[in-house]
Amino acid sequence: MDSSFDKDLLRQYMMGAASPTNGSKYSRLPDVVDLHLDQSNLKNGKIGDQHAIEHQLSFFEKAIDIALSQNKTELRIIHGVGKGKLKAAIHQYLKKHPHISSYDDSYHHKYGDGSTLVYFF
Repeated sequence: MDSSFDKDLLRQYMMGAASPTNGSKYSRLPDVVDLHLDQSNLKNGKIGDQHAIEHQLSFFEKAIDIALSQNKTELRIIHGVGKGKLKAAIHQYLKKHPHISSYDDSYHHKYGDGSTLVYFF
């Protein structure tokens, strides 16, 4: 992978906040998707907890759809620890999704207890 790859730009692009420049295109979803919100990038500054979770879940669902379209076998979702509401909502979604074979939220050396590894059929 090119050492000049900008992970933050890709994250912003995937969330609709930035457009790639110089004709470059991002066509692959990374193997790790971070759902942490950068409040400064949101319209009107800070948003409430419920709207934040809705925004994060929308981004999460898009990431799952993209991963499936790219025939990925797994995807790590970084949701953080917090109060556990986002993690619970993600796990509820994963339990019902027909293309998810399983998921694992055990401790990860880099993300601690704040991530879930999703396995696709």
